[in-house]
Amino acid sequence: MSRLLCIVTSLILTGCAATAPNLFIPQREPSAHYLKRVHPQVILVLGSGSSRGFAHAGVLKVLEDNHIPIDMIVGTSAGSIVGALYADHPSAASLQQLLMTTHRNEVMDFSLMNIRTGVISGNQLQRFLIQHMQAKTFEHLTIPFVVVAADLDAGSIHVFGSGPIAPAVNASSAVPPFFRPVQLYGRTYIDGGMIDPVAVDVAESFHPKIIIAVNLDAPLSTSIPSSTPGIFLRGVDMMMSQLNDYSSSHADVVIHPKLDEVNMFDGSTRKHLMQAGVVAAEKALPEIKRLLKQKNIS
Repeated sequence: MSRLLCIVTSLILTGCAATAPNLFIPQREPSAHYLKRVHPQVILVLGSGSSRGFAHAGVLKVLEDNHIPIDMIVGTSAGSIVGALYADHPSAASLQQLLMTTHRNEVMDFSLMNIRTGVISGNQLQRFLIQHMQAKTFEHLTIPFVVVAADLDAGSIHVFGSGPIAPAVNASSAVPPFFRPVQLYGRTYIDGGMIDPVAVDVAESFHPKIIIAVNLDAPLSTSIPSSTPGIFLRGVDMMMSQLNDYSSSHADVVIHPKLDEVNMFDGSTRKHLMQAGVVAAEKALPEIKRLLKQKNIS
């Protein structure tokens, strides 16, 4: 229950709504034919986790410093945001600098308009990505990259790998009930973490030799709720914890930073979260290097 109160407080303190960015979006989803030419040996899967997504930057720093090849990135929710920025400009130092200096109001907009569907439109997130990325479409990214969203109409996952990046990442990150669902190509999408938080299954479809997954699930609170809303929210946390573990279980290496319970919109602990990613990635390095040698990947 305390987590929900923190979320509501954060929303109240968030800035005003932003208008939709001026971005051409085709009526139909473009074909991702170029992905058929992609034959990645190592795929990095960046999982969902709201503010815990800062830990992804720490993981990327360790992999980059140790020259671990990343041939493709699969991102969900927070992982889609960090993954898009890194796939566009593969520099962990630049990524960390950007994430450390970005104010919450630069990526989130709050409005009571259309409050029935969500108080955050996602427009500001799209503007942030457009401003800080050179590539505007998936086809022009430096590292091949796909994002996972939940198709509200079909009740299944949807993988975006073509067309404009910003609205696809917005769709992957539209966590209900706070972010509004994203209308894109005639379909309605919400946060991919609701159905596939660590999308190892998507990575498997590209038949890589090694899949490295980052699971940002945090341990359950030690405080046992006694109220009906609190019990319900704990049940949701339990369900998501199991889903995270199942979703990441088929990866060759799972990097699981030790993260405390963090308010999903809180950026004040970002340095601590990045360091947690560093520690977890360093712990996984021997196994990653062993697999690279075993698979003859330089």
